[in-house]
Amino acid sequence: MTLLDSSPARLIKRLVVDPRFKDHPLPKKVAKQLGITPIFLTKDELIEETLTQEDDIFVTAKQTLFFTENSGQFLKRCPGSRHSLCCNYMTINSVTGCPFDCSYCILQHYIANNPFISVFLNRYRAIEEMKEALKTAPFLRVGTGELADSLALDELLGESEFFLSNIAKDAELSQKVQFEFKTKSVEIEPLLNAIKRYPHLHIVAGFSVNLPHIQKSDELYTAPIETRVEAMNRIINAGAKIAIHFDPVIMFPDYLEQYETLAKQLFSSVDIEKVAWISMGGFRYSHEMEVTFRKRWPDSLLPTGEMFIGDDDGKERYLATVRASFYSRLKATISSFYGDKNPPLYICMDKTFLWNRCDMTPPKAGHPHTNPFPLYS
Repeated sequence: MTLLDSSPARLIKRLVVDPRFKDHPLPKKVAKQLGITPIFLTKDELIEETLTQEDDIFVTAKQTLFFTENSGQFLKRCPGSRHSLCCNYMTINSVTGCPFDCSYCILQHYIANNPFISVFLNRYRAIEEMKEALKTAPFLRVGTGELADSLALDELLGESEFFLSNIAKDAELSQKVQFEFKTKSVEIEPLLNAIKRYPHLHIVAGFSVNLPHIQKSDELYTAPIETRVEAMNRIINAGAKIAIHFDPVIMFPDYLEQYETLAKQLFSSVDIEKVAWISMGGFRYSHEMEVTFRKRWPDSLLPTGEMFIGDDDGKERYLATVRASFYSRLKATISSFYGDKNPPLYICMDKTFLWNRCDMTPPKAGHPHTNPFPLYS
């Protein structure tokens, strides 16, 4: 079985390289792996070409790898939502865009004018930015995967080896950085190899999970939940930690017991001592994205729930009473596996009163790198 047969890399049909980087080794390596001859276009040329091709630009764009540079900052605080409580996570956007196609993906609106998969060849700057951040921060809880899937194309892009090898070279980074690779894939072989090479690093593989029928209908090309559980255990057996992200939780009344069943399946299948953290986040989307959502996903049930536009950020959300019910029941189910201990659980992008209503302790305000969980837990 070849790379093209078994991984999301098979979805890539076109390689485009910014002419400034025509001699860079990474696009050449990827072109050889995929057997695709690259073409050379500037970003503006590629955007103009992509936007005029067809109605659904994402069909073409998600098949395109564009190698260029990031002119902005790599290391940023997770943006969260206005007036929502943040877990103080730091993100590195070394890639934007994804070969998977999820109905609820905010990138459909957020980068509608830059929809292809952009790979930033100056990612080495992210290492320097982490070193700079540690001059004032006690540690960093950081990861990729905010604007891309961390592992879907790792066999091509070598993201896990790049970041972990560079962290391993620096004593301070090795001791003070906990690095997460967040994914809906099971493309973990490069990461497993890196874990074996750098066993002293604090590595987390974060898996987003959802109900099996939602994975099939609204998370196209992603790995089934059963195989994600298998991947979790392979990561644990290799000596690293995992994270589990229930996000987005679709809060239809008859789904609550199904999410409890999913939680029981997950936490009875993995070593809970190796779970670094767990998040819960209700389905939400911007009002501006609704047109794109309904056009691209006319058969999706996700936007048919009873939702309301929030005053703070303009996002559609379920009623607070509904969110509290789902979070509380999920918390109780997860807690049952931890006995007298509190699970490393947090609510993603919601307000303090929701934490209080669910009898959860909100993270403390203060330094942006404050971590609600021990670095070496």
